[in-house]
Parts: sequence; structure tokens; C-alpha cells
Amino acid sequence: MATTSTKSRKEPPQLQRLAERLKAWRATRSPGQRIPEELWRAAADLSRAHGLSRTATALRLSYYDLQRRFSGMRRQGRGHVPAPTFVEVAPLPSSGGPGEGGTLELVEVSGARLVLRVPKASPKDFLALVQLFLRHRS
Repeated sequence: MATTSTKSRKEPPQLQRLAERLKAWRATRSPGQRIPEELWRAAADLSRAHGLSRTATALRLSYYDLQRRFSGMRRQGRGHVPAPTFVEVAPLPSSGGPGEGGTLELVEVSGARLVLRVPKASPKDFLALVQLFLRHRS
């Protein structure tokens, strides 16, 4: 079985920028000095979008320390993910034969999920809903 090294994976720009900030801080810190709260908060924020493990690895942080910061942030309400809302979709007019129809499922890293099962729909019929979902999640 082939494995992928985490070193060869290109990290998202946000993780790269914070990794550079941490690298600069580590190069200039005094022995025993703790990581500034500002950098911990930024790492916890990024872990919402990229996951705890990936964030901790990319930033060379302790997974458990980052997890503790992330959990504390959620308890204080800063990491709150809004509750899903229900959106009713009116039936689409039929545009083709009996075999036409579709299911679309979107899943984000955060766990947000959108599943659309609409008979007799084409991909262009889903476009507005997908755009709304992506805009709401960011």
C-alpha cells in the first residue's frame, strides 16, 4: 500500500503564512518563552477549517495543546458554527426524458453537508443552491 508523506503535501496559504509567523517567532524567542496567545488563537481558528491534526502538523504544534485551545475557544462561543437552516425548494419544471434527474452532495472539511436529490433536474438547476451554500459557509 502506498502512503503519502505529509512533507510532500502543499498546505493551504493560510497555514503556510501562520507557519512562517511561528517559525519567525521560534527563531527570536527566549528559552522557555511560551507561544503568544495571538498565535494560538490564529492556529485554533485555522483548525476549524483544516482540522486539528493537519493544522498541528503544518504548524509544528502539539496536537493536544491545540485541541485544548480549540475546545476552549468553542466553549467561549468564538468557534460557534451556526445551526443548519431548512430551505424549501420549489419543484423544478420537467425539462427532459424519464432518465433525467440528479443527486448532488457537498461536504466541507468542517463537516457541513448539503445533499440535494431532485428528480428531473439538470446540473444548472443546482447552481444557485450550491452558490448559496458556499457563501453561507464562508
